[in-house]
Amino acid sequence: MSNTSIFAFIILALSIGYVFVYSPMDDISFLKEKKQGYEETLETMSHIEEKKQGLLIAFENISETDKQNINTIVPTSQNFMKLIYQIDVVASKYSISIDDVTAAENTSSGDSVNTAQTKPYKSVVIGFSFDSSYKNFKSFMNDLEKSLRILDIRSVGLEAGKDGINKYSVKLETYWLN
Repeated sequence: MSNTSIFAFIILALSIGYVFVYSPMDDISFLKEKKQGYEETLETMSHIEEKKQGLLIAFENISETDKQNINTIVPTSQNFMKLIYQIDVVASKYSISIDDVTAAENTSSGDSVNTAQTKPYKSVVIGFSFDSSYKNFKSFMNDLEKSLRILDIRSVGLEAGKDGINKYSVKLETYWLN
């Protein structure tokens, strides 16, 4: 055998080795990348689990009074009758009698950019009217403002009456969690 044929056999052997070894090496590098992606996902999941455990511990440390206050601010149900009762109790402090109570669930999308996205809350617009002096009206509205329940005043109407007693109509929006 000549040097040329030995050299040709070596090149042929290296070429065959390259074809059979390099293809699996490519698969190995792909699998290593995939493994790294899985490890990153597992690490992210462990961080999420740690955060969840921390939040659960923090939630368990919230006092019952604070939990009740949170539920008062944004309740988990509409409970329309309880809200009207609470408003009536505040009104009675100023000798105000609530009349003509109305409620309509707010179905408008508001100023939301993406209307297909559902909100984590619902709202209802409550309307009522009453007769009162301006001083009592102002005190009543201040008490409503200071209540724990989130109430957004949507409109206030006024009809001037005799002897300083006016007819007021109020519409407010309140919220609850889905």
